[in-house]
Amino acid sequence: MNYFIEFFVACFGTYGFTIFFKLPFNVRKIVSILSGVIWVTYKYLLINTGNYLTSGLIASIIIGVCSETLAIYIKKPATVFSLPCLIPLVPGAGMYYIMYYFIESDYTMMRTSLINTILTTTGLALGIISSQAIFRLFRQLIKEKRNLG
Repeated sequence: MNYFIEFFVACFGTYGFTIFFKLPFNVRKIVSILSGVIWVTYKYLLINTGNYLTSGLIASIIIGVCSETLAIYIKKPATVFSLPCLIPLVPGAGMYYIMYYFIESDYTMMRTSLINTILTTTGLALGIISSQAIFRLFRQLIKEKRNLG
C-alpha cells in the first residue's frame, strides 16, 4: 500500500473515533489530517530504519508537540488532539499476532511480535510523556520570563 492510500485510511479511521469521542467539527478535521500525517511519518520511519522504538518515539513526539500547540491556538485540552492521533499507531495487529502465534505454537514468531509490540508501545508512551513535559516546561519558563520582565 502506498503512502497516499495509507494517509486517507488513517484520516478516515481517526475521523470515526472523533465522532465517537464527540469532538467539535473543526477539531475533527484537524485531528484527522494530523493523524494521517503522523501515520505516514511513522510508516516512513519504520520502513527506512526498521526500528519500532524510534519510529514510535518520533511519531508520538510529533503528536505531543502538535497537541500542545493546537491546544493553545484552539483553546481545547491537549488530550483532545493527542488521543485520537494515537489511534492508528496503537499496535492492535501486533497483539493479534502475538495471540495467533501463541495458539499456533510458533513461539519464535510470537516472541518477535511481542518484542515489536512492546517497543512500539514504549516508544509511543515515552514520546507523549516527554514531549508534553518538555513543552509545558518551556511554557512555564516563558510565563516566568514575562512575569519578571
